[in-house]
Amino acid sequence: MGVNDQSRHASPVLKVKKERRGINRLFDMLWITLLKAFPITTPTVNFIMSSLNANLLYSLHSFSPMRPTNCLSAEWKESNIIPPSYDLYMWVAIQGGIMLKKIVNVGHIDRIKAAIASAIGNFVINDPSTPDLMISATIPTVGALKYAVQGFSAAPKNVAEKRALNCHIAIGNCINAVQSKMKTPIQRWASTSMLNVIPSAGVDLNAYYDRRSLRFFYYSLGGKNTYFADSVDIVTHELGHAVLDSMRPDFWNVQSLEIWSFHEGFSDIVAMFNLLNYDAVLARVLKDTNINLRTSNVASRLAEEVGALIRAVTNDPTYLSNALRDPAVETFRYIDPSSLPTDAPNNQLAAESHSFGRVFSAAWYNALTRTFELLLSKGKNPTVALQSSRDICFSVLVRAIPVSPRVNKYYNAVAKCMVAVARDIGPEYSKIFSDVFAEWGIISPTAVRSLSSKCRSEITMGLKRGDNVIKTRDGGVIISMRRPSVARIYETPMVGTLSCAPDLQFEMPGDSYYEFDASGNLVDEIEPDHAELLKSSAICVGQALSDDMWEQSGGKLVRKFIR
Repeated sequence: MGVNDQSRHASPVLKVKKERRGINRLFDMLWITLLKAFPITTPTVNFIMSSLNANLLYSLHSFSPMRPTNCLSAEWKESNIIPPSYDLYMWVAIQGGIMLKKIVNVGHIDRIKAAIASAIGNFVINDPSTPDLMISATIPTVGALKYAVQGFSAAPKNVAEKRALNCHIAIGNCINAVQSKMKTPIQRWASTSMLNVIPSAGVDLNAYYDRRSLRFFYYSLGGKNTYFADSVDIVTHELGHAVLDSMRPDFWNVQSLEIWSFHEGFSDIVAMFNLLNYDAVLARVLKDTNINLRTSNVASRLAEEVGALIRAVTNDPTYLSNALRDPAVETFRYIDPSSLPTDAPNNQLAAESHSFGRVFSAAWYNALTRTFELLLSKGKNPTVALQSSRDICFSVLVRAIPVSPRVNKYYNAVAKCMVAVARDIGPEYSKIFSDVFAEWGIISPTAVRSLSSKCRSEITMGLKRGDNVIKTRDGGVIISMRRPSVARIYETPMVGTLSCAPDLQFEMPGDSYYEFDASGNLVDEIEPDHAELLKSSAICVGQALSDDMWEQSGGKLVRKFIR
Protein backbone atom coordinates (compact mmCIF):
# COMPACT_ATOMS: atom_id res chain seq x y z
CA MET A 1 0.00 0.00 0.00
CA GLY A 2 1.45 3.38 -1.01
CA VAL A 3 1.50 6.62 1.05
CA ASN A 4 -1.53 8.03 -0.70
CA ASP A 5 -3.44 4.83 -0.15
CA GLN A 6 -2.57 4.92 3.55
CA SER A 7 -3.82 8.51 3.80
CA ARG A 8 -6.99 7.67 1.88
CA HIS A 9 -7.82 4.80 4.22
CA ALA A 10 -6.69 6.39 7.50
CA SER A 11 -8.78 5.82 10.61
CA PRO A 12 -11.55 8.40 11.23
CA VAL A 13 -10.19 8.73 14.77
CA LEU A 14 -6.76 9.71 13.42
CA LYS A 15 -8.40 12.28 11.14
CA VAL A 16 -10.25 13.85 14.10
CA LYS A 17 -7.05 13.95 16.14
CA LYS A 18 -5.19 15.57 13.25
CA GLU A 19 -7.96 18.10 12.73
CA ARG A 20 -8.00 18.90 16.45
CA ARG A 21 -4.21 19.39 16.50
CA GLY A 22 -4.63 21.93 13.69
CA ILE A 23 -7.43 23.71 15.52
CA ASN A 24 -5.42 23.74 18.74
CA ARG A 25 -2.47 25.26 16.90
CA LEU A 26 -4.67 28.00 15.43
CA PHE A 27 -6.17 28.79 18.82
CA ASP A 28 -2.75 28.78 20.45
CA MET A 29 -1.85 31.60 18.04
CA LEU A 30 -5.04 33.45 18.89
CA TRP A 31 -4.46 33.10 22.64
CA ILE A 32 -0.85 34.27 22.29
CA THR A 33 -1.96 37.39 20.46
CA LEU A 34 -4.66 38.01 23.05
CA LEU A 35 -2.37 37.49 26.03
CA LYS A 36 0.34 39.74 24.63
CA ALA A 37 -2.18 42.59 24.50
CA PHE A 38 -4.17 41.62 27.61
CA PRO A 39 -2.23 39.59 30.21
CA ILE A 40 -4.61 37.30 32.08
CA THR A 41 -5.39 38.84 35.46
CA THR A 42 -8.50 38.74 37.60
CA PRO A 43 -9.88 42.00 36.07
CA THR A 44 -9.27 40.57 32.60
CA VAL A 45 -11.08 37.36 33.53
CA ASN A 46 -13.98 39.40 34.93
CA PHE A 47 -14.09 41.40 31.70
CA ILE A 48 -14.09 38.25 29.54
CA MET A 49 -16.86 36.76 31.67
CA SER A 50 -19.01 39.88 31.31
CA SER A 51 -18.37 40.22 27.58
CA LEU A 52 -18.71 36.76 26.13
CA ASN A 53 -21.75 34.53 26.18
CA ALA A 54 -21.62 31.04 27.63
CA ASN A 55 -21.34 29.12 24.36
CA LEU A 56 -18.56 31.34 23.07
CA LEU A 57 -16.73 31.16 26.39
CA TYR A 58 -16.91 27.39 26.29
CA SER A 59 -15.59 27.41 22.75
CA LEU A 60 -12.57 29.37 23.96
CA HIS A 61 -12.26 26.97 26.90
CA SER A 62 -12.36 23.97 24.57
CA PHE A 63 -9.52 25.29 22.44
CA SER A 64 -7.53 26.94 25.22
CA PRO A 65 -3.92 25.90 25.95
CA MET A 66 -4.68 23.81 29.02
CA ARG A 67 -3.04 20.72 27.56
CA PRO A 68 0.09 19.13 29.08
CA THR A 69 3.19 21.23 28.39
CA ASN A 70 4.74 18.61 26.14
CA CYS A 71 1.64 18.81 23.91
CA LEU A 72 1.80 22.57 23.39
CA SER A 73 2.47 23.77 19.87
CA ALA A 74 5.70 25.41 18.78
CA GLU A 75 3.95 28.80 18.80
CA TRP A 76 3.59 28.65 22.59
CA LYS A 77 7.19 27.64 23.12
CA GLU A 78 8.43 30.47 20.89
CA SER A 79 6.18 33.10 22.47
CA ASN A 80 7.87 32.99 25.90
CA ILE A 81 4.41 33.43 27.44
CA ILE A 82 3.48 31.12 30.28
CA PRO A 83 0.29 29.29 29.27
CA PRO A 84 -2.72 30.12 31.48
CA SER A 85 -3.35 27.45 34.04
CA TYR A 86 -6.05 24.83 33.66
CA ASP A 87 -7.59 25.98 36.96
CA LEU A 88 -7.91 29.57 35.71
CA TYR A 89 -9.68 28.57 32.51
CA MET A 90 -11.88 26.11 34.36
CA TRP A 91 -12.80 28.88 36.79
CA VAL A 92 -13.75 31.14 33.88
CA ALA A 93 -15.75 28.32 32.31
CA ILE A 94 -17.59 27.43 35.52
CA GLN A 95 -18.35 31.07 36.37
CA GLY A 96 -19.68 31.54 32.85
CA GLY A 97 -22.19 28.75 33.39
CA ILE A 98 -20.63 26.47 30.80
CA MET A 99 -22.48 23.26 29.96
CA LEU A 100 -20.47 20.05 29.62
CA LYS A 101 -20.53 20.04 25.89
CA LYS A 102 -17.43 20.62 23.79
CA ILE A 103 -17.64 22.48 20.53
CA VAL A 104 -15.01 21.12 18.13
CA ASN A 105 -16.32 22.54 14.89
CA VAL A 106 -14.00 24.29 12.47
CA GLY A 107 -16.93 26.50 11.42
CA HIS A 108 -16.88 28.22 14.82
CA ILE A 109 -13.35 29.56 14.38
CA ASP A 110 -14.15 32.72 12.41
CA ARG A 111 -17.02 33.53 14.72
CA ILE A 112 -14.83 33.14 17.79
CA LYS A 113 -12.02 35.21 16.30
CA ALA A 114 -14.46 37.99 15.45
CA ALA A 115 -16.00 37.85 18.91
CA ILE A 116 -12.59 38.14 20.58
CA ALA A 117 -11.84 41.22 18.50
CA SER A 118 -15.20 42.87 19.12
CA ALA A 119 -15.40 42.03 22.81
CA ILE A 120 -12.01 43.24 23.93
CA GLY A 121 -10.44 46.60 23.16
CA ASN A 122 -8.76 49.61 24.71
CA PHE A 123 -11.22 52.50 24.84
CA VAL A 124 -9.88 56.03 25.40
CA ILE A 125 -12.49 57.67 27.64
CA ASN A 126 -11.42 61.30 27.23
CA ASP A 127 -8.71 62.27 24.72
CA PRO A 128 -4.96 61.80 24.13
CA SER A 129 -4.15 64.37 26.85
CA THR A 130 -5.22 61.80 29.47
CA PRO A 131 -3.77 58.50 28.18
CA ASP A 132 -4.23 56.82 31.55
CA LEU A 133 -8.02 57.16 31.27
CA MET A 134 -8.33 54.00 29.23
CA ILE A 135 -10.52 50.99 29.87
CA SER A 136 -11.46 47.71 28.27
CA ALA A 137 -14.81 48.08 26.52
CA THR A 138 -17.38 46.15 24.56
CA ILE A 139 -19.10 47.19 21.36
CA PRO A 140 -22.33 48.87 22.55
CA THR A 141 -25.74 47.91 21.26
CA VAL A 142 -28.18 50.77 20.82
CA GLY A 143 -31.92 50.78 20.24
CA ALA A 144 -33.75 53.06 17.83
CA LEU A 145 -30.98 55.59 17.19
CA LYS A 146 -28.84 53.81 14.60
CA TYR A 147 -25.46 55.09 13.46
CA ALA A 148 -22.61 53.96 11.21
CA VAL A 149 -18.99 55.00 11.68
CA GLN A 150 -16.89 55.21 8.52
CA GLY A 151 -13.87 52.94 8.74
CA PHE A 152 -15.21 51.04 11.75
CA SER A 153 -13.77 47.59 12.34
CA ALA A 154 -14.23 45.40 15.39
CA ALA A 155 -10.66 44.22 14.82
CA PRO A 156 -8.77 47.43 13.92
CA LYS A 157 -5.56 46.96 11.96
CA ASN A 158 -4.34 50.58 11.87
CA VAL A 159 -4.64 53.91 13.67
CA ALA A 160 -7.56 55.10 11.52
CA GLU A 161 -9.58 51.98 12.33
CA LYS A 162 -8.74 52.32 16.03
CA ARG A 163 -9.99 55.91 15.90
CA ALA A 164 -13.21 54.76 14.25
CA LEU A 165 -13.65 52.02 16.86
CA ASN A 166 -13.14 54.49 19.72
CA CYS A 167 -15.63 56.85 18.08
CA HIS A 168 -18.15 54.03 17.67
CA ILE A 169 -17.91 53.00 21.34
CA ALA A 170 -18.13 56.62 22.56
CA ILE A 171 -21.27 57.35 20.54
CA GLY A 172 -23.03 54.10 21.46
CA ASN A 173 -22.30 54.48 25.17
CA CYS A 174 -23.41 58.11 25.15
CA ILE A 175 -26.67 57.34 23.32
CA ASN A 176 -27.52 54.64 25.85
CA ALA A 177 -26.69 56.88 28.81
CA VAL A 178 -28.77 59.79 27.46
CA GLN A 179 -31.73 57.59 26.52
CA SER A 180 -31.79 56.06 30.00
CA LYS A 181 -32.63 59.48 31.50
CA MET A 182 -35.41 60.35 29.06
CA LYS A 183 -39.01 60.15 30.21
CA THR A 184 -39.81 59.02 26.65
CA PRO A 185 -36.71 57.76 24.79
CA ILE A 186 -36.04 59.21 21.34
CA GLN A 187 -37.33 56.91 18.59
CA ARG A 188 -35.63 58.38 15.53
CA TRP A 189 -33.13 60.97 14.41
CA ALA A 190 -34.55 64.28 13.24
CA SER A 191 -33.88 63.84 9.53
CA THR A 192 -32.39 60.42 8.87
CA SER A 193 -32.81 56.78 9.81
CA MET A 194 -29.03 56.21 9.99
CA LEU A 195 -26.64 58.82 11.37
CA ASN A 196 -23.35 58.60 9.48
CA VAL A 197 -20.17 59.40 11.39
CA ILE A 198 -17.02 60.52 9.54
CA PRO A 199 -14.01 60.45 11.90
CA SER A 200 -11.62 61.97 9.33
CA ALA A 201 -13.60 64.33 7.10
CA GLY A 202 -10.67 66.48 5.97
CA VAL A 203 -8.34 69.23 7.10
CA ASP A 204 -9.96 71.99 9.15
CA LEU A 205 -10.31 73.30 12.70
CA ASN A 206 -13.83 72.00 12.77
CA ALA A 207 -16.46 69.39 13.61
CA TYR A 208 -20.16 69.61 12.89
CA TYR A 209 -23.58 67.96 12.68
CA ASP A 210 -25.67 68.40 9.52
CA ARG A 211 -28.80 66.32 10.32
CA ARG A 212 -27.50 63.31 8.41
CA SER A 213 -23.97 62.97 9.73
CA LEU A 214 -21.38 63.91 12.33
CA ARG A 215 -18.17 65.10 10.67
CA PHE A 216 -14.84 65.46 12.43
CA PHE A 217 -11.78 67.07 10.88
CA TYR A 218 -8.10 67.18 11.75
CA TYR A 219 -5.48 69.91 11.80
CA SER A 220 -1.71 69.83 11.50
CA LEU A 221 0.55 72.03 13.60
CA GLY A 222 4.25 71.57 14.18
CA GLY A 223 4.26 68.30 12.28
CA LYS A 224 1.53 66.80 14.47
CA ASN A 225 -1.99 65.98 13.30
CA THR A 226 -4.69 66.56 15.90
CA TYR A 227 -7.88 64.65 15.11
CA PHE A 228 -11.06 66.09 16.53
CA ALA A 229 -12.56 62.57 16.58
CA ASP A 230 -9.89 61.58 19.12
CA SER A 231 -11.67 63.83 21.62
CA VAL A 232 -14.63 62.01 23.15
CA ASP A 233 -15.82 65.42 24.40
CA ILE A 234 -16.07 66.73 20.84
CA VAL A 235 -17.62 63.51 19.56
CA THR A 236 -20.33 63.58 22.23
CA HIS A 237 -20.78 67.35 21.89
CA GLU A 238 -21.67 66.93 18.22
CA LEU A 239 -23.83 63.96 19.16
CA GLY A 240 -25.55 66.31 21.62
CA HIS A 241 -26.62 68.49 18.68
CA ALA A 242 -28.14 65.43 17.01
CA VAL A 243 -29.94 64.45 20.22
CA LEU A 244 -31.40 67.93 20.77
CA ASP A 245 -32.40 68.15 17.11
CA SER A 246 -34.28 64.87 17.51
CA MET A 247 -36.01 66.16 20.64
CA ARG A 248 -36.78 69.59 19.21
CA PRO A 249 -36.53 69.68 15.40
CA ASP A 250 -38.38 73.01 15.54
CA PHE A 251 -35.16 74.59 16.86
CA TRP A 252 -33.20 73.88 13.67
CA ASN A 253 -34.12 76.88 11.50
CA VAL A 254 -35.43 79.34 14.08
CA GLN A 255 -33.80 82.77 14.29
CA SER A 256 -33.10 83.07 18.01
CA LEU A 257 -29.69 83.61 19.55
CA GLU A 258 -30.72 82.03 22.85
CA ILE A 259 -31.93 78.87 21.11
CA TRP A 260 -28.75 78.73 19.02
CA SER A 261 -26.76 79.16 22.23
CA PHE A 262 -28.80 76.57 24.09
CA HIS A 263 -27.87 74.07 21.35
CA GLU A 264 -24.21 74.69 22.25
CA GLY A 265 -24.72 74.71 26.01
CA PHE A 266 -26.78 71.52 25.91
CA SER A 267 -24.15 69.76 23.81
CA ASP A 268 -21.43 70.71 26.30
CA ILE A 269 -23.64 69.33 29.08
CA VAL A 270 -24.05 66.05 27.15
CA ALA A 271 -20.25 65.79 26.90
CA MET A 272 -19.87 66.29 30.67
CA PHE A 273 -22.71 63.91 31.47
CA ASN A 274 -21.16 61.30 29.18
CA LEU A 275 -17.78 61.39 30.94
CA LEU A 276 -19.40 61.18 34.36
CA ASN A 277 -20.89 57.81 33.39
CA TYR A 278 -17.44 56.18 33.58
CA ASP A 279 -16.25 54.98 36.98
CA ALA A 280 -12.65 55.90 36.17
CA VAL A 281 -13.70 59.51 35.55
CA LEU A 282 -15.74 59.67 38.76
CA ALA A 283 -12.72 58.48 40.73
CA ARG A 284 -10.41 60.98 38.98
CA VAL A 285 -12.79 63.90 39.54
CA LEU A 286 -13.17 63.17 43.25
CA LYS A 287 -9.44 62.65 43.71
CA ASP A 288 -8.23 65.69 41.73
CA THR A 289 -10.76 68.08 43.27
CA ASN A 290 -10.54 66.69 46.80
CA ILE A 291 -14.34 66.36 46.58
CA ASN A 292 -14.76 70.03 45.63
CA LEU A 293 -16.50 70.15 42.25
CA ARG A 294 -16.23 73.94 42.15
CA THR A 295 -12.68 73.49 40.93
CA SER A 296 -11.66 72.54 37.39
CA ASN A 297 -11.55 68.82 36.70
CA VAL A 298 -11.38 66.27 33.89
CA ALA A 299 -15.18 66.25 33.50
CA SER A 300 -15.60 70.04 33.45
CA ARG A 301 -12.67 70.61 31.10
CA LEU A 302 -14.05 70.11 27.61
CA ALA A 303 -11.83 69.08 24.69
CA GLU A 304 -8.45 69.52 26.36
CA GLU A 305 -6.24 68.60 23.40
CA VAL A 306 -8.27 70.56 20.83
CA GLY A 307 -8.51 73.54 23.18
CA ALA A 308 -4.72 73.66 23.47
CA LEU A 309 -4.45 73.37 19.68
CA ILE A 310 -6.82 76.28 19.03
CA ARG A 311 -4.99 78.47 21.52
CA ALA A 312 -1.71 77.66 19.76
CA VAL A 313 -3.10 78.20 16.25
CA THR A 314 -4.79 81.50 17.10
CA ASN A 315 -1.99 82.61 19.42
CA ASP A 316 -4.77 84.07 21.54
CA PRO A 317 -4.04 84.07 25.29
CA THR A 318 -7.71 84.71 26.10
CA TYR A 319 -8.43 81.06 25.34
CA LEU A 320 -8.04 78.59 28.20
CA SER A 321 -4.65 76.89 28.23
CA ASN A 322 -5.94 73.42 29.09
CA ALA A 323 -9.41 73.13 27.50
CA LEU A 324 -11.74 74.56 24.91
CA ARG A 325 -14.31 75.42 27.59
CA ASP A 326 -14.65 74.81 31.32
CA PRO A 327 -17.90 75.69 33.15
CA ALA A 328 -16.22 75.18 36.51
CA VAL A 329 -14.13 78.33 35.93
CA GLU A 330 -15.99 80.15 33.11
CA THR A 331 -18.97 81.18 35.24
CA PHE A 332 -20.52 83.78 32.95
CA ARG A 333 -23.84 85.23 34.13
CA TYR A 334 -26.79 86.08 31.93
CA ILE A 335 -26.77 89.40 30.10
CA ASP A 336 -29.39 90.32 27.52
CA PRO A 337 -27.61 89.24 24.31
CA SER A 338 -29.00 92.26 22.44
CA SER A 339 -26.64 94.39 24.55
CA LEU A 340 -23.56 92.29 23.77
CA PRO A 341 -21.13 92.58 20.85
CA THR A 342 -21.25 89.80 18.28
CA ASP A 343 -17.51 89.30 18.68
CA ALA A 344 -15.35 89.57 21.78
CA PRO A 345 -12.20 88.05 23.30
CA ASN A 346 -12.77 84.49 24.46
CA ASN A 347 -12.59 85.47 28.13
CA GLN A 348 -15.57 87.78 27.64
CA LEU A 349 -19.20 87.11 26.78
CA ALA A 350 -20.43 87.75 23.24
CA ALA A 351 -23.71 87.48 21.31
CA GLU A 352 -22.38 84.38 19.55
CA SER A 353 -23.78 80.91 20.16
CA HIS A 354 -20.64 79.16 21.46
CA SER A 355 -19.75 82.10 23.69
CA PHE A 356 -23.27 82.68 25.02
CA GLY A 357 -23.86 78.93 25.41
CA ARG A 358 -21.36 79.03 28.27
CA VAL A 359 -23.95 80.85 30.40
CA PHE A 360 -26.33 77.91 30.45
CA SER A 361 -23.73 75.13 30.72
CA ALA A 362 -22.12 76.93 33.69
CA ALA A 363 -25.50 77.30 35.41
CA TRP A 364 -26.24 73.59 34.92
CA TYR A 365 -22.80 72.60 36.19
CA ASN A 366 -23.29 74.80 39.27
CA ALA A 367 -26.62 73.07 39.94
CA LEU A 368 -24.81 69.73 39.66
CA THR A 369 -22.23 70.96 42.18
CA ARG A 370 -24.87 72.13 44.66
CA THR A 371 -26.83 68.89 44.31
CA PHE A 372 -23.61 66.95 45.00
CA GLU A 373 -22.92 69.07 48.09
CA LEU A 374 -26.49 68.54 49.33
CA LEU A 375 -26.20 64.77 49.02
CA LEU A 376 -22.81 64.80 50.76
CA SER A 377 -24.37 66.71 53.65
CA LYS A 378 -26.92 63.90 53.95
CA GLY A 379 -24.13 61.37 54.46
CA LYS A 380 -23.95 59.96 50.94
CA ASN A 381 -20.74 58.31 49.81
CA PRO A 382 -18.94 60.78 47.45
CA THR A 383 -19.09 58.43 44.47
CA VAL A 384 -22.77 57.68 45.01
CA ALA A 385 -23.46 61.38 45.56
CA LEU A 386 -21.78 62.29 42.28
CA GLN A 387 -23.63 59.57 40.39
CA SER A 388 -26.97 60.67 41.83
CA SER A 389 -26.26 64.35 41.15
CA ARG A 390 -25.36 63.53 37.55
CA ASP A 391 -28.58 61.58 37.03
CA ILE A 392 -30.88 64.07 38.77
CA CYS A 393 -29.54 67.15 37.01
CA PHE A 394 -29.44 65.58 33.55
CA SER A 395 -32.90 64.04 33.96
CA VAL A 396 -34.36 67.40 34.94
CA LEU A 397 -32.85 68.97 31.83
CA VAL A 398 -33.93 66.39 29.25
CA ARG A 399 -37.44 66.11 30.72
CA ALA A 400 -37.93 69.88 30.62
CA ILE A 401 -36.77 70.40 27.03
CA PRO A 402 -39.69 68.67 25.24
CA VAL A 403 -42.26 70.80 27.04
CA SER A 404 -40.39 74.10 26.96
CA PRO A 405 -41.80 76.81 24.67
CA ARG A 406 -39.82 78.02 21.67
CA VAL A 407 -39.56 81.67 22.68
CA ASN A 408 -37.09 84.50 22.22
CA LYS A 409 -35.95 84.41 25.88
CA TYR A 410 -35.46 80.66 25.78
CA TYR A 411 -33.04 80.42 28.71
CA ASN A 412 -35.74 81.84 30.96
CA ALA A 413 -38.41 79.51 29.55
CA VAL A 414 -36.46 76.26 29.82
CA ALA A 415 -35.19 77.26 33.29
CA LYS A 416 -38.78 77.66 34.51
CA CYS A 417 -39.66 74.25 33.11
CA MET A 418 -36.63 72.71 34.82
CA VAL A 419 -37.63 74.18 38.18
CA ALA A 420 -41.12 72.71 37.73
CA VAL A 421 -39.80 69.29 36.65
CA ALA A 422 -37.37 69.24 39.60
CA ARG A 423 -40.31 69.69 42.02
CA ASP A 424 -41.46 66.21 41.03
CA ILE A 425 -38.11 64.79 42.16
CA GLY A 426 -37.98 66.73 45.40
CA PRO A 427 -38.51 70.31 46.63
CA GLU A 428 -34.86 70.58 47.64
CA TYR A 429 -33.76 69.99 44.04
CA SER A 430 -36.28 72.48 42.70
CA LYS A 431 -34.87 75.05 45.12
CA ILE A 432 -31.33 74.38 43.91
CA PHE A 433 -32.29 75.03 40.29
CA SER A 434 -34.37 78.07 41.24
CA ASP A 435 -31.50 79.53 43.28
CA VAL A 436 -28.90 78.89 40.59
CA PHE A 437 -30.98 80.34 37.75
CA ALA A 438 -31.79 83.39 39.89
CA GLU A 439 -28.12 83.87 40.77
CA TRP A 440 -27.22 83.55 37.08
CA GLY A 441 -29.83 86.16 36.17
CA ILE A 442 -31.78 83.72 33.99
CA ILE A 443 -34.99 83.95 36.04
CA SER A 444 -36.23 86.62 38.44
CA PRO A 445 -38.46 84.91 41.01
CA THR A 446 -39.04 88.11 43.01
CA ALA A 447 -39.92 90.32 40.05
CA VAL A 448 -43.43 91.76 40.07
CA ARG A 449 -45.14 91.16 36.74
CA SER A 450 -48.52 92.04 35.36
CA LEU A 451 -50.23 88.86 34.16
CA SER A 452 -53.17 88.48 31.84
CA SER A 453 -56.61 87.47 33.08
CA LYS A 454 -56.61 84.19 31.14
CA CYS A 455 -57.96 81.22 33.02
CA ARG A 456 -56.83 77.62 32.81
CA SER A 457 -59.96 76.39 31.03
CA GLU A 458 -59.60 79.09 28.38
CA ILE A 459 -56.03 78.03 27.63
CA THR A 460 -56.89 74.33 27.72
CA MET A 461 -59.69 74.79 25.18
CA GLY A 462 -57.18 76.30 22.75
CA LEU A 463 -54.77 73.36 22.84
CA LYS A 464 -53.73 71.85 19.53
CA ARG A 465 -51.78 68.79 18.47
CA GLY A 466 -48.15 69.23 19.43
CA ASP A 467 -48.89 71.37 22.49
CA ASN A 468 -47.57 70.10 25.82
CA VAL A 469 -49.13 69.92 29.27
CA ILE A 470 -47.22 69.01 32.45
CA LYS A 471 -49.04 68.21 35.68
CA THR A 472 -46.77 68.67 38.67
CA ARG A 473 -47.02 66.74 41.93
CA ASP A 474 -48.14 69.83 43.82
CA GLY A 475 -51.23 70.04 41.61
CA GLY A 476 -49.96 72.75 39.29
CA VAL A 477 -50.10 72.69 35.50
CA ILE A 478 -47.64 73.96 32.89
CA ILE A 479 -48.88 74.48 29.34
CA SER A 480 -46.62 75.09 26.36
CA MET A 481 -48.40 76.01 23.13
CA ARG A 482 -46.43 75.43 19.92
CA ARG A 483 -47.21 78.12 17.38
CA PRO A 484 -44.92 78.26 14.32
CA SER A 485 -44.24 81.86 13.37
CA VAL A 486 -42.69 83.08 10.13
CA ALA A 487 -41.88 86.49 8.70
CA ARG A 488 -40.25 88.00 5.63
CA ILE A 489 -37.34 90.38 5.43
CA TYR A 490 -39.45 93.31 4.24
CA GLU A 491 -41.34 93.19 7.58
CA THR A 492 -38.19 93.82 9.63
CA PRO A 493 -36.64 97.16 10.61
CA MET A 494 -33.39 96.01 8.91
CA VAL A 495 -34.88 95.47 5.45
CA GLY A 496 -32.60 98.00 3.79
CA THR A 497 -29.40 96.72 5.38
CA LEU A 498 -29.60 92.98 4.64
CA SER A 499 -28.09 91.53 1.47
CA CYS A 500 -30.94 89.27 0.47
CA ALA A 501 -34.29 89.30 -1.31
CA PRO A 502 -36.90 91.31 0.63
CA ASP A 503 -39.34 88.41 0.49
CA LEU A 504 -36.89 85.90 2.02
CA GLN A 505 -38.81 83.95 4.67
CA PHE A 506 -37.43 83.05 8.10
CA GLU A 507 -38.73 81.36 11.27
CA MET A 508 -39.31 83.15 14.57
CA PRO A 509 -39.81 81.69 18.08
CA GLY A 510 -43.53 82.36 18.62
CA ASP A 511 -44.66 79.82 21.24
CA SER A 512 -46.58 80.64 24.42
CA TYR A 513 -46.15 79.41 28.01
CA TYR A 514 -48.58 79.37 30.94
CA GLU A 515 -48.13 78.11 34.51
CA PHE A 516 -51.05 77.58 36.88
CA ASP A 517 -50.98 76.67 40.56
CA ALA A 518 -53.11 73.95 42.20
CA SER A 519 -56.01 76.38 42.56
CA GLY A 520 -56.01 77.18 38.86
CA ASN A 521 -54.50 80.66 39.29
CA LEU A 522 -52.14 81.91 36.59
CA VAL A 523 -48.72 82.40 38.21
CA ASP A 524 -46.51 82.89 35.15
CA GLU A 525 -46.81 83.33 31.40
CA ILE A 526 -44.77 84.06 28.29
CA GLU A 527 -46.56 85.39 25.23
CA PRO A 528 -44.90 86.50 22.00
CA ASP A 529 -44.57 90.16 21.14
CA HIS A 530 -44.54 90.32 17.35
CA ALA A 531 -42.64 93.61 17.12
CA GLU A 532 -39.98 92.42 19.57
CA LEU A 533 -39.70 89.10 17.71
CA LEU A 534 -39.15 90.88 14.39
CA LYS A 535 -36.42 93.04 15.86
CA SER A 536 -34.49 90.26 17.64
CA SER A 537 -34.93 87.76 14.79
CA ALA A 538 -33.73 90.28 12.22
CA ILE A 539 -30.45 90.65 14.13
CA CYS A 540 -30.02 86.86 13.94
CA VAL A 541 -30.87 86.90 10.23
CA GLY A 542 -28.07 89.41 9.70
CA GLN A 543 -25.61 87.03 11.38
CA ALA A 544 -26.94 83.97 9.53
CA LEU A 545 -26.61 85.56 6.10
CA SER A 546 -22.87 85.98 6.64
CA ASP A 547 -22.35 82.54 8.17
CA ASP A 548 -21.59 79.41 6.13
CA MET A 549 -23.83 77.38 8.45
CA TRP A 550 -26.89 78.91 6.74
CA GLU A 551 -28.19 79.13 3.19
CA GLN A 552 -31.09 80.55 1.21
CA SER A 553 -33.10 77.70 -0.26
CA GLY A 554 -36.55 77.84 -1.86
CA GLY A 555 -37.07 81.41 -0.68
CA LYS A 556 -36.37 80.43 2.94
CA LEU A 557 -33.42 80.89 5.28
CA VAL A 558 -32.43 77.39 6.43
CA ARG A 559 -29.61 75.91 8.45
CA LYS A 560 -27.09 73.60 6.75
CA PHE A 561 -25.19 72.44 9.82
CA ILE A 562 -24.26 73.31 13.38
CA ARG A 563 -20.78 73.19 14.90
